[in-house]
Amino acid sequence: MLWKRAPKSDRLFFLAAVGLLTLSLTLVGLRDQRIQADSAEEEEFYRFVDLAAEIYSEISTKYVDDVEAGKVLEAGLAGMFDALDEHSQYMSPDMLDALDKDTSGEFSGIGIHITKQQGVLTVIAPIPGSPAAKLGLQPYDRIIEIEGETTEDMELTDAVRKLTGPSGTSVSFKVYRDGETEPLDFTVTRASVAIDSVFHTMLQDGVGYARIARFSENTSRDLRKAILDMKSQGMEGLVLDLRFNTGGLLREAIDVSDLFTEKGALIVSTKGRMRSQNREYRAMNDPLTRVPLFVLVNEGSASASEIVAGAIQDHRLGVVIGPSGKNTFGKGSVQQIINLGYSLEDDENGNPRTSAVRLTSAKYYTPSGRTIHQIGVTPDIGVPLPEGHERELLTHGLLGDVRIDRPEGEDEEGVEAPESTEIDDPQSAPMLNELKEESKEAPSKAFYELKKPEEKEDTFVDVMLEEALKQLKIYMILQDKQNRAPYETIAARDDANSVVAR
Repeated sequence: MLWKRAPKSDRLFFLAAVGLLTLSLTLVGLRDQRIQADSAEEEEFYRFVDLAAEIYSEISTKYVDDVEAGKVLEAGLAGMFDALDEHSQYMSPDMLDALDKDTSGEFSGIGIHITKQQGVLTVIAPIPGSPAAKLGLQPYDRIIEIEGETTEDMELTDAVRKLTGPSGTSVSFKVYRDGETEPLDFTVTRASVAIDSVFHTMLQDGVGYARIARFSENTSRDLRKAILDMKSQGMEGLVLDLRFNTGGLLREAIDVSDLFTEKGALIVSTKGRMRSQNREYRAMNDPLTRVPLFVLVNEGSASASEIVAGAIQDHRLGVVIGPSGKNTFGKGSVQQIINLGYSLEDDENGNPRTSAVRLTSAKYYTPSGRTIHQIGVTPDIGVPLPEGHERELLTHGLLGDVRIDRPEGEDEEGVEAPESTEIDDPQSAPMLNELKEESKEAPSKAFYELKKPEEKEDTFVDVMLEEALKQLKIYMILQDKQNRAPYETIAARDDANSVVAR
């Protein structure tokens, strides 16, 4: 390893940096020739370097057990980011590899997207139809233990690594959920989860439906093809489904928005401390379609999804529909991946493996200047949902859902229902039992067709999609020759049995 080949003096200084590696690379090996600090901040930095070097010297010589230098340094690097936000971190070579998988469109695991929110490992959203969704995982569930290990100080990438694994293997974890008196225990059998970024189909009466599951490579290209295909079939209105879409690539979010916004219109802006992070992203093309547009979102819509929904909403190009009283997730910060010139690990050929730091460098703002971060996008229309509806929606899956490939011979029984720890409150027990029964009865097919309840007793009806279709048809009837925006033609109603346009 490079670490062992370096002279001892350089190794001590390298460790002394403890997390300030990216700021002090030019000082490695030059500790005795450092320049005089020209500011209070620089002087404080040098004092820290001296302190860190002294602390490591004491640990390496006097701690009761032998210390592996690399682990000490990585722990120090990780600890440094605790003073920042939950999205900034040191990324080891293995972490970088895991990040590449996140946008590849296929992985083996339980099918959830997670983040750290206020220091707690939090589910952004399960992937509809995935093992985790069929088991009843929900947005904002807090994962407090994985395989008996607390997640209190666990790095996000470490948690992802523990949850993913070979298809057919199982992982157990404990979840805290608002409204439950005790944590819930889950055991999930991993499966190969293939995410088709864009699914589209024609519904009824000239209405097209396009669902974006994830903003990965070629999402905008695939959506363009989908829209053109539906236009050739006579599409007169479009429902764009972004529910449970946790984000992905910024470039793809911009290019997707570009399909609907007027050329030159602002799509999103970023603002940060560095001048290079203050940027505006504008539409480069004329709209691909100008048909009436309704966008479906929920609390599981995050990041890139919020950029698209915010742009469409601010430019009054369509109506954003979500669960009544709830905003989107509120992940509106920009992370910059900065590759480092030094590494603690070599590959099989003895070459340094690339490591990096991920730093939050800016925040997203919608065209009107609204911040997304920790606030989210407020839907124009709030749809009252029956209790437990979104849990059922996740269990059944949405139109054009993910493909789950299980090991040969394994069926739905390979996914175990959640079990709670001992519960003293009898009022919460029925909910947990209901959760178990619903997960056992989940249908095996990947997606369902919209049907009226009376046609088939066990057919699940997607309330938000049904409401979007109803509202879209109203607009298609009312729109005039000037193609006025839906905001101007759909009247707000405040009775208890209808949605409210805000």
